[in-house]
Amino acid sequence: PHPPPPPPLDYDNLLYTMSPMSNNDYLRPEVVESLFYLFRATGDPIYREWGWSMFRAFEMFCKVPTGGYTVMSQLGQIPPVPADKMESFWLAETLKYFYLLFSDDPDEIPLDQYVFNTEAHPLPIWGSAHDVAVRAKLSREVQQRMQALDELLRRRGSRRRGAA
Repeated sequence: PHPPPPPPLDYDNLLYTMSPMSNNDYLRPEVVESLFYLFRATGDPIYREWGWSMFRAFEMFCKVPTGGYTVMSQLGQIPPVPADKMESFWLAETLKYFYLLFSDDPDEIPLDQYVFNTEAHPLPIWGSAHDVAVRAKLSREVQQRMQALDELLRRRGSRRRGAA
């Protein structure tokens, strides 16, 4: 049996709709993420130039006076119409990719040592030098914490025996 169809959309109560030719900007990270990868792969400064143009547009149209940024609707108008919402991925992903795109340090999260998950968190590639170093550090940290816990339990146990 086939699953039931999804319920019909209530277009009167949708906050946002998205289509290939959307008239809205949601502060999404995908384009700047692509520019970051393309710049790292080629070193071609055009990707930074395009990223800088995007960043200036966000500053010009999406920045709000009280701090933060807002999504925009009606992009065909100048100025576009602000919507009263800042998506969390703007801070967590989009700005991270802008930072990495404009960083002059190629060792800042090297792509031969790390991979980004879908939320733009860098994860060490299994077996890479960074992965081995991170796992060794974690192992030492766990070992130190276990020794401290053993010592605490030993002291508590000797106090209880002395009080009895």
